[in-house]
Amino acid sequence: MKHEMVKTKDVRRFMQSVEDLLNRPMGTEGMGLLWGPPGTGKTTALAYVANVYDAVYVRAVGCWTVTSMLGDLCRELGGKRMLRRSDMVEFIVEELTRDGRQPRPIFIDEADYCFRQFEMVDSLRDIYDLSGCPVILIGMEDIARRIRTHERIARRITQWIEFKGLDYDDAAQVATEVCEVRLADDLIHHLHAVTSGNIGRIIIGLTKIEKFALANGLAVITAADWGERPLYFDQPTFGRKKAGNGNGT
Repeated sequence: MKHEMVKTKDVRRFMQSVEDLLNRPMGTEGMGLLWGPPGTGKTTALAYVANVYDAVYVRAVGCWTVTSMLGDLCRELGGKRMLRRSDMVEFIVEELTRDGRQPRPIFIDEADYCFRQFEMVDSLRDIYDLSGCPVILIGMEDIARRIRTHERIARRITQWIEFKGLDYDDAAQVATEVCEVRLADDLIHHLHAVTSGNIGRIIIGLTKIEKFALANGLAVITAADWGERPLYFDQPTFGRKKAGNGNGT
């Protein structure tokens, strides 16, 4: 398998949203939200996009408070936690704007935890207002629904990025860019169907398919070549669970 970052539709939408936030008009709110269920590629995309844009990245934890959040941001920027919140906000803004630097996005992973104290979101807004650096919250599939019930937070988010998983074209692109052998269309259709577009499972499947093809001297592998071999251990039940989920996640 090749170690390539495949720019699927979800990844391209994410990057465009970051660009739009970085270049937003004066006076426009500077917050974005990235969400989606496990297996849709959020973690990999986040690592890639953070590197491309030299983002400030912190991961929220269950015991976070406003003070600990600001302390983590200070440490990420080369400083340390301080006693007063206002001093930490001042340090963060100074570091982000030092020497006329270009705005850097701030990524808050596992942001579901931030909504236990709305003061955290207010502090993040202070930071992007004062620094010009947008804040992107990253969470699970339920976070968007929860935010929409809080108008004072929802109105601040101008970029809503949902990771839905791979469609067939995305799956074909991934297979082409990371696999050492070529998969026939019928096998890609089979792979996409049994994985329900879950990128983690697609990669597992591609790894097994590639290993089988190379062991059998196949430069191109079809669905008939693969046969009834399972792609992952709970394949018989995973597809049924996905099909029975009314919201499609």
